[in-house]
Amino acid sequence: MFPLNESQVMGLDLDKHIAIDAGAGTGKTTVMAERYIQHLLSQYQRAKKLLPNGPRSPIQGQGSLRAPARERTSMVEWKGLLPKEVVAITFTRKAAAELRSRIRARLGKTDIDLHLISSGDIEMLLTNLEDAPISTIDAFLARLVTPYLDILSPQPAGDQISEVRSPMLISEAINSAWRIRTPIDAQEAGVRGNIANFIDSRNNLAVLLGGQKNAEIVLSGLLNTSLFVEETKRSLKDKSKLKGINWNEGLPVHPDIILDMISNPAESFIGGLIDNLRPLLNSYIDLYMNHYESFILDFEIQIGTNETRFNQLVELVRNIPLENKIEKLQWVWLIAICCTSNSSLNNTSPNHFPRNKLPNSDGWHAGMHTSMSKISGISKAKKAVINESSSELINQIKVVLNSNFGRLAKLLGQSSYTFSPLIEMAYLPDDSILNYEVLTKDLPINPPNGKLRISQELQLEVLKDLLVVHKGCQEILTLRKMQEGVHDFDDIQRLAADLLLARCPDIIRYEYPPEIVDILDNISDEPWSDSHLANVRAIIHRYPEIEEDFELRVSIVQTIRKQFLAFIIDEYQDTNPAHFRLLARLWGPRSERDESNYHGPWDPTICIVGDMKQSIYRFRQAEVTVMRRTVESIKQVNKIEFDNTKFEFRDITKGRDPRPIAGQDSFNHGVKLFDLPKNPKPWNHVEIYADENGVPVSEEHKESRRLGHIDLTSNHRTEHNLLRTLNGLFNDVFDPRHHKLPGDWHAKPQELLPKKQESTAGKLEWLLPLRTPQSQSKNSVFADQNSKTVHLEHEMIALRLQNLIQGKPCKIWNPSKLKFTTLEVPTDVINPSDITILIHSRKHIADLIERLQSRGIPVISDRQGQLLSQPIIKCLMSALDLIAHPKSKYAAVSLARTPIIGMTDSQIHTLFNDNEESENWWNELANSINNEKTSSLISYLSKQIAGNNVHKILNQILDNSDLLYAYPSDSSRQNSELWCNLVNDIGNDCGHNPAEIFAQMQALEQLGRKGPQAIATPSSGAVKIMTVHGAKGLQSKVVVVAGLFQAGQYDSSITARDNVLVTPEIISGRINPWASIDGLDDGLWQFAKNIDGAQSQAERRREFYVALTRVESHLIIVGNSTNDGALSDKTGNLQFNSKPSKRTMGHMWIEGLRALAHHNKISNSVWLKDGDQFGYQLLDYDEQTMDLDPYSLYFDSQLGGENINSLPIYHSPECFIEESSISPEQRWDMMERLIDNGQQKTPLQNIQSSVTHRIRLGANILDNSVKCRHNHWPNNFTNWNSNRVKEVTDQTFLSENTGKWFPSAIEFGLMMHRLVEISLDNPSKYHKSSAFALPKSWQNQPELNLVDIETVDIVLGEFGFSKHDKTASDFYSRARNRMHQVAKIIDKGLTGRYAKGHEINGRKAHGLRTELPFLYNHRIELENISRNTFRDCQIDATTNVSNAEIIFEGRADLVMAFVDDNHNSHLQVIDMKTTGCLYGFDYENPALGTALQQVSGDVWNCYPSSDSEREILSKYCYQLTLYSMALEAIEAEKPIASRRNVLPPAILIAASGKTVEMTENEYNDYKQKLQKHLEWIGELAAQPNSQMDPSRMSFAHAMTCWNRGINED
Repeated sequence: MFPLNESQVMGLDLDKHIAIDAGAGTGKTTVMAERYIQHLLSQYQRAKKLLPNGPRSPIQGQGSLRAPARERTSMVEWKGLLPKEVVAITFTRKAAAELRSRIRARLGKTDIDLHLISSGDIEMLLTNLEDAPISTIDAFLARLVTPYLDILSPQPAGDQISEVRSPMLISEAINSAWRIRTPIDAQEAGVRGNIANFIDSRNNLAVLLGGQKNAEIVLSGLLNTSLFVEETKRSLKDKSKLKGINWNEGLPVHPDIILDMISNPAESFIGGLIDNLRPLLNSYIDLYMNHYESFILDFEIQIGTNETRFNQLVELVRNIPLENKIEKLQWVWLIAICCTSNSSLNNTSPNHFPRNKLPNSDGWHAGMHTSMSKISGISKAKKAVINESSSELINQIKVVLNSNFGRLAKLLGQSSYTFSPLIEMAYLPDDSILNYEVLTKDLPINPPNGKLRISQELQLEVLKDLLVVHKGCQEILTLRKMQEGVHDFDDIQRLAADLLLARCPDIIRYEYPPEIVDILDNISDEPWSDSHLANVRAIIHRYPEIEEDFELRVSIVQTIRKQFLAFIIDEYQDTNPAHFRLLARLWGPRSERDESNYHGPWDPTICIVGDMKQSIYRFRQAEVTVMRRTVESIKQVNKIEFDNTKFEFRDITKGRDPRPIAGQDSFNHGVKLFDLPKNPKPWNHVEIYADENGVPVSEEHKESRRLGHIDLTSNHRTEHNLLRTLNGLFNDVFDPRHHKLPGDWHAKPQELLPKKQESTAGKLEWLLPLRTPQSQSKNSVFADQNSKTVHLEHEMIALRLQNLIQGKPCKIWNPSKLKFTTLEVPTDVINPSDITILIHSRKHIADLIERLQSRGIPVISDRQGQLLSQPIIKCLMSALDLIAHPKSKYAAVSLARTPIIGMTDSQIHTLFNDNEESENWWNELANSINNEKTSSLISYLSKQIAGNNVHKILNQILDNSDLLYAYPSDSSRQNSELWCNLVNDIGNDCGHNPAEIFAQMQALEQLGRKGPQAIATPSSGAVKIMTVHGAKGLQSKVVVVAGLFQAGQYDSSITARDNVLVTPEIISGRINPWASIDGLDDGLWQFAKNIDGAQSQAERRREFYVALTRVESHLIIVGNSTNDGALSDKTGNLQFNSKPSKRTMGHMWIEGLRALAHHNKISNSVWLKDGDQFGYQLLDYDEQTMDLDPYSLYFDSQLGGENINSLPIYHSPECFIEESSISPEQRWDMMERLIDNGQQKTPLQNIQSSVTHRIRLGANILDNSVKCRHNHWPNNFTNWNSNRVKEVTDQTFLSENTGKWFPSAIEFGLMMHRLVEISLDNPSKYHKSSAFALPKSWQNQPELNLVDIETVDIVLGEFGFSKHDKTASDFYSRARNRMHQVAKIIDKGLTGRYAKGHEINGRKAHGLRTELPFLYNHRIELENISRNTFRDCQIDATTNVSNAEIIFEGRADLVMAFVDDNHNSHLQVIDMKTTGCLYGFDYENPALGTALQQVSGDVWNCYPSSDSEREILSKYCYQLTLYSMALEAIEAEKPIASRRNVLPPAILIAASGKTVEMTENEYNDYKQKLQKHLEWIGELAAQPNSQMDPSRMSFAHAMTCWNRGINED
């Protein structure tokens, strides 16, 4: 039994569905691994009780027939689940590998005696574990989809698109969209559906979004968030359906849908808010209306109008009926407009009733006298009473308007009013700047003056256009990916949705009736339900032509469901709605069920594991709401199952530990449930009434546990006092008082229980960089007034970590002594590898790395921003530019400035003044460089340019130039390797042409932040810098959280920078037809921005949680809202104005400290604000003057409770024992002196050794290689795979001309070879060898018959084709019949007759081998060949290559052993070719079939009798020759008396059954030519640098190769 706490044991319960809410550091991975193990080992579990086993016989595939029967039997009879029946989903590939490793290790430690199983059972489980579905969601979906690609896509793509190519392809798709002018253009580009609508919408966007460039930015943003767009469409469709509106993306959304979305968040509070606000406003109005003539009338007479703010306020409060939520929200907004000036209205904290009066601004009079001196007829005392009462009422109104609900009502009211104003402003003057000019579809050429509002009609039109154009661009993108043969994760997700019928499959979308398509697209909110399929079945009888296809697709879903009996899904909080839908589709019923056997809606046992507080991948379209809703579904489903099922081993009031207890048998096949001993039990039941400390939980919590919601709260990561402090911080961080908008995207706090030893305590520090006038620091960064906040913070981090790693004591400001006091020497040993620095942005990461390195601290960052903007990469780009354009003066200047060459400005000026032009600037640079070694390097590289050896040149630059001396960091080295790999990948796609590589690199550079990223693997022994997202799932002894007061400050501007906002609720593009103005009021944009902002802020709080919970023992907080401070003249305390932005983590930190002190009632705590009262909720922090005594806080943190006692605050470089840093210039100077003054290297002696060069080649490349050296050269020396061109053209030909009628030619050939291998008769049973005894392997008798149809079925099954697969029944039938026909032809042909023992052509076969393995070494003697190496900027002949050995390894299809009439023994290689067996083949009438079917003369004649037979023998002559030479080499190893003669090789033409062979002369001639060619290959491989590529082929030669294949002539 592995030690687990009670909550973890509850997570192992296999009798119900489980949702594990796992706080940080609570051991969730351990629970997942153990739960997986118990699924495998436990006989008594829900899945085994309710469900039959999945398909347990080994899935037929290649090699399955070789599996021992014992293993297959044990798999079928296994009483637990098999690994392939348990799905484990993780968030990353690394996590999947770690989980698989843990399961493997744990399974290997299983007590086989306790479980009454054998070691063979464990071996069986371990073997099956390798292919178990333990993977990321993307990999799992790809696994589901792959076998069914033929029914999901007309042209299935093969390769995963590279991270680099993806954004380029999106850009190309958008460009294609703009080039469309006609419907024909659109069809060719890939647009389907209503093309005219697409073109109109695209043109509209170009106008309304301010031009094509702005529209492209918007569309790019949409295509990068396609999953959110799909969710938005689904949401809009569902909301429309509830209102009885039939909507699709080609129509404008009904305005009521938008208004409902805006008003829904106010459902619970708007009525109460107005009930609080209206009486106050009425009292305020009464106060002045009671003195109407003095305050109001006299003022109106003076200004000559009654159009005033006061009268509008009266109208709103007393005369406007409010009938719905929208009117109520707009009413609150209009109240705010009346009492607030326009300049303040949209501020974060608007100033309502400025100076406690109605504003008199914006061309709108207040409507009353605001100066008491101007009021007559009222006594001075009365005026004072009125003024005091007015101020009191105004303050109360302000409290309501500025409360959380008040702010929310104003936000929603503004959005709804701007979208669709329902209340008229009767007293707003026409000339007020608050009046709107409404923009409709009929836009003027020039922008109107004044305040502009987008009309409702126009806002909805743009939303429609965005959805239409997004769909069209997505279709264009899909076609382009198909054309390139690539796919991305979004494609796999869509195909999975099609496969699992989560929507109407795209491949049939335009073939099925619209009625059916709509039903299939309307899957319910419970995706496991097949109700939409039932709805289709109800009407499908009207469409008999599609009924069979539909039922086949439904049967596939049920077949897939049967494979999986349990799911364990990790990091569920980062699951997006689409992934949830797809996974949930697999949880539904595997077959039709009636009420008698209904146990509940889910078949497999589900376990989700996550932490809603750690959901931080919203940018990947993950939603925390998914987990919250799934948890509720799990509880509901368990409740249903408890009512409908009874398991003897389950107690629904408790949890159950499925692990057996020693001495009891829980896996004995013979034990029946009613025979199980009652006491002691074979397993433990776990009580659910108390937490892990034994404290009783609430009834609600208890019921939640009973229904499967388990919370893991025992933290094994963080020190006890530090964890308690973090608990208090997070209680405030997740407090609802901070919610900008209500919603189910907010996380809730969870109290974590410390489980680390109490003997060690954690540490918490605050690096608070402040410049004070009294500072005596000599630090240059702090002394420089131009230093930015980030520089000050980075300097403090570098200084603190330097002291920490060196074990030096710090100093802290002691106000009472007005000096720094040195603290005790630290006892902890901290290594650089113990430290992780968390950052929120990589923008300034280079500065942080530089400052740490200058202090001698080793550091590495996982990512450093854009790869192509890294300094070392810019140098390499200059080199690539000159490689691609050796005549370019600009490229030469650029390279000359880099450390690769290192020329000074004067040297560059001289060189390019003396040389206006050059055919090759490499030569000019080499001749102008004073440094001998650099000159030698450049001269050597100039000679490599002609051969287009891009990668070799770049490697030589990295190996021999000063580039890596100039950029010596490990990250620079890794970035250069990453860039070189990128160059190679691009080269593989474009033939390694340097100009094309450089052009594509430039295109990637233009992608900016969407381009390739600089990614480095952190090396051991270094401080790690990473983002919070990168650190998720990791932990570190020391964690530094940097930039706390900047993290989140610019969230709103970042999310809106693409001019489009996409949330699961709504999409909005920023409408602005005129570049000359901005600030158009757009209600839809405002609402989308508010929703997005609220969700972003909620996620930022979760990020803060993740950042702080990475720590084990030492947490360092860095930052402040200001860098300007002072020392108090009276106390010496640090003083500064604290005003953190509410969007930042810094605000969370300050508020968290304040909340801790408030909760623990620490009077006079420095963290409390004036006015904070114990027992009352805290008000907004806003700002305050901090007055800190760092020395006192070091001894008393003033946080109270069991929180951290000491909170050191370091504010200045004077707090650290500072050693001078080393500048980059100093480091470079030191390196040069080290190189120059070091000992002279002893020149390497040029001792040449004699070696044999070995080359591995495949026999299948020989024919093309011998006949045309142009084929061998690019394939082997420029990494260019010319066969890819042929694959593309062949694929295009098949797709355009034949469709998917048969397997591919290669696949058919493999299946026929397999058929012959396992079923061709062996002549040994008819004859005995008269000369030499044959080995037993030549006499094996097949159990199967070549011409039996069952044999064909077996082979098809091995290749993954099943006759039970109804979706491919026609395809299967055609392939099956054709294979059977060809098998019968082979059986009747010469080889078939030989196999049956017939004597023909004077030969009689006595045995045969199929798939004969061989290893043939062809040795070539070489003369005067040496291997040259460019090393230390000179060429050395290091090795003498005396021999070349070309190694061929492979298998010969068939080798027959013959005896002739003279009793001589022979061997013959026979290679089967299935050319001409597919398209055009005619079994019944060969004369009308393919050319190879048409035989003239005797079919048993062993020589070619037609041009087509001669052609195919010639086509493969060198491959056959090599096989025979290999056979001769094998025979040569035998004693002379035992050798067999090797006959010329032959080809078995499967289309006709004829076997044709070479003559002796032909065979000898081919051997000579092959040997000569192998000599050329050997010389080329032994000395590749000295060989030039073959001369350019003629046009006639090229066309011959293209049209007819490669021919010798």
